[in-house]
Amino acid sequence: MQSEPAHVVIGIAEVERIAALGWRGLEEALLGDWLLRAAGGFTGRSNSALVLGGPPHTDLGWLSDLERWYADRGLPPMVQVLLPGGEAIDSMLAAAGWRTHDMVRFLTGDIAQVQKLAAIPPAVSSEGRPVSKLLAQGVLSSDEFGVVARIDAEPDEAWLAAYLYRGAPLPGHARQVLVRAGQGTELCFASLRTPAQDGAAEAVLAVARGALAQGWLGITAVTVADQHRRQRHGTRLMSELADWAVQRGAQAIYLQVAADNGPALALYSRLGFSHHHDYRYRVGPAPEDRPV
Repeated sequence: MQSEPAHVVIGIAEVERIAALGWRGLEEALLGDWLLRAAGGFTGRSNSALVLGGPPHTDLGWLSDLERWYADRGLPPMVQVLLPGGEAIDSMLAAAGWRTHDMVRFLTGDIAQVQKLAAIPPAVSSEGRPVSKLLAQGVLSSDEFGVVARIDAEPDEAWLAAYLYRGAPLPGHARQVLVRAGQGTELCFASLRTPAQDGAAEAVLAVARGALAQGWLGITAVTVADQHRRQRHGTRLMSELADWAVQRGAQAIYLQVAADNGPALALYSRLGFSHHHDYRYRVGPAPEDRPV
């Protein structure tokens, strides 16, 4: 009997530990088995406690410890509760008055299948051989419309300007978060651009970030400019990132999507992703609301 693929059978805690290598806080600490992360409020994953296992202590003193750690950094305490498996913690936090914030789908896939389904028919290149077929990073091929794909080791200012977090420009310290990764993790920053010509400045149409750790490619920060949507730019970025990671031995792929983002979920389903698990955030009182 054929066994289930690795991206299906991997445990929730194990794949979340891998994902935590690809998107980190600027400050981190352990509370029991939980990973506490803080990064000035930029993104939920970088400013929440990742629930791995049961409560950090047998009594509820851990709740005060958690609130104090985040209050010391001027942040409301927030916990990333994994579902299924985190229902008991979720109930404890609900009973303590913590509110829910966002439900997220964690999707996984076999990277070879995603690579095949996302593949864009080859186009005439004006930049030589596509870098995605080599080991270097830099400018990729351009298509018949002059759109150039790039994969770079770090984000430039144009990449940062194109990435909108929850529809808004990035805070000043966002770059520090984006270029931070765990040990043994390789990052890349993909973009689609129209080259500067005839006096017009270069335009960035779409961006995404890749993090490769332990044979898994994590894709985050996917942003397509409003005026350039429905032109397969997201699919092309997925194809280039999958090529980049397969060259480096990746076997599986993951990404996180808001549970109410129907169009994105439909796209990723067509590209071979499947639902692995969910998580949601519980948010406690802001520092100024905590009793003295």
